[in-house]
Amino acid sequence: MQRILSDVRSHILMVLFLFFAASVGCGDDAGAKKSEGAQADSTKTDSTKVANKDDKKKVREGVPVKVMTVVTGEISEHVLYSATVEAEATVDIYSQASGLVRRILVEEGAKVSVGQVLVELVDDELKLDELEAKLAYQKIEAQLRRKAELFNRKLLAKEEYEDLRMSVEQSKIRWERARLSLAYAHVRAPVDGVISQRLVKIGDRVGQSAKLYEMVNLSRLIAHVHVPGQGMQNLSMGQRALVTTDFLPDSKFEGRILRISPVVDPGSGTFKVTLELDADDRRLRPGMFVNAHIVTATHMQAVLVPKRAVVYDDGMPHVFVVSDSMALKKQFDIGFDDSEHVEVVSGIDKGDLIVVVGQNGLKDKAKVRII
Repeated sequence: MQRILSDVRSHILMVLFLFFAASVGCGDDAGAKKSEGAQADSTKTDSTKVANKDDKKKVREGVPVKVMTVVTGEISEHVLYSATVEAEATVDIYSQASGLVRRILVEEGAKVSVGQVLVELVDDELKLDELEAKLAYQKIEAQLRRKAELFNRKLLAKEEYEDLRMSVEQSKIRWERARLSLAYAHVRAPVDGVISQRLVKIGDRVGQSAKLYEMVNLSRLIAHVHVPGQGMQNLSMGQRALVTTDFLPDSKFEGRILRISPVVDPGSGTFKVTLELDADDRRLRPGMFVNAHIVTATHMQAVLVPKRAVVYDDGMPHVFVVSDSMALKKQFDIGFDDSEHVEVVSGIDKGDLIVVVGQNGLKDKAKVRII
């Protein structure tokens, strides 16, 4: 009996020991987790404090911005039309003789002068024809000289002498024609210009009136625009135009209205207006697609601000004017505008310092730092 009680007591003590050990372990885990959570909260709090400190420092020092001074200048109002550059003078070159092409002397893109040889045809037979005609002329001319002595001495009838003289003239014409045919074997440039297209190659057999080349005169470039009837009242001869092209995105070219058609195109209901372009630059080329900005009015000494400085609030234009390290948001009225600037009618003055970089997200009366 005592042994049984002793065993029961031992089991109870063992159970109590295990329960106590488990309780201690759980307490340690909870404490560790609580410690880790406290440490994380402490780190998060420290990071927030650092961020808030940086924000306060940034506000205290001012938002970094770039500025520029408002200036005055010239700005124009214009109407925009699309066009293609063309050469005023375009010439097709044809062969005036028949034969095989022996030599090609110029290629596309070459500058040529009036009278310069472009193509040579095989001319051996033409040379023989010219020589034959020359000898025939020289022979009959010698006969005329001998007959002239007889005629002067009244030993030759006038009718016979005149027939011989006419034969000499006819022989001379045949020789001149043979010389001309020989010259036509050398195809020459009819005007100064640039070869835009070659249509023949060595060995081709060409006939009279065969087209051999196309050439253009780049000294005068034009562009045709088609203007609706209601837009004609703003156009006049000599009116200025500015031309831009995507081929040369950073360039502008001067132009003027050269011709205005007096009749309406029945198909489109528009007037054809011809612009003369500045060809001295040499960068514009026939075939280029361009935008023609025909100037209808110009303001001199206008107050100008760059478009990149303008921000819109409820559709109204504003800029930030910097004064005493503070950005003041000012609304203004727009006049003319072009690709880079807008005209200020009122609200901004010449000499004002405006923000051109950093204005997006900037608040009125925000402290700024010019960089």
